[in-house]
Amino acid sequence: MKNTEVLKRGDVQLTSAGSPGISHSEHAHGAHPVHFLQIWARPWQARLPARYFTRSFSDEEKKDRWCAVVAPATADAVDMGVYLERNAKGPAPVQSPLTVYAGLLSVGTRLGSLFPEKLSMPGADEEGERKERKKYVHVVQTSGYNPGKAAGASVKVGGGGAEDVVLREGDGAYVFGEKGAELIVENVGDRVAEVLVFDVE
Repeated sequence: MKNTEVLKRGDVQLTSAGSPGISHSEHAHGAHPVHFLQIWARPWQARLPARYFTRSFSDEEKKDRWCAVVAPATADAVDMGVYLERNAKGPAPVQSPLTVYAGLLSVGTRLGSLFPEKLSMPGADEEGERKERKKYVHVVQTSGYNPGKAAGASVKVGGGGAEDVVLREGDGAYVFGEKGAELIVENVGDRVAEVLVFDVE
């Protein structure tokens, strides 16, 4: 597609490899190593056109709150603040039943996140009525490469009927709960914790 882009802290690039496919690579820009998360989601429709989107989110937008950074590109996407332009405000549009929230939790901060009543996706009438929901919580590793035991920020995850568990940087966990129940994420460490919460199905 002959596009070149430099991503910085807080940027999200969403790529749909599509049909007939794309060639893609990334590398460090400058002398410092690159540090990012690459996340894959299965689309709900095959052979979509190749496209990509870029969104930028400031630390302020994520401070002590959940900020939607990725959301489904459904028929009512615009009503939900999801735009299909390459560079726009709001969450990056994904052709998948996935919403990703990012938060920067100050020490002692406690945030809730509801298990959705119903997912916004094509064909959700039947699938969306399942009793149990799941979320995936990931604590972003911001303290540098560490091949040993997880260190850095730590959060306690619980609620929705789940047993509490403490996660450190680089850790992640699936949490299952009844629809409408609340997942609680609390910073129990000594520094700001960067956390992603995935509503997945």
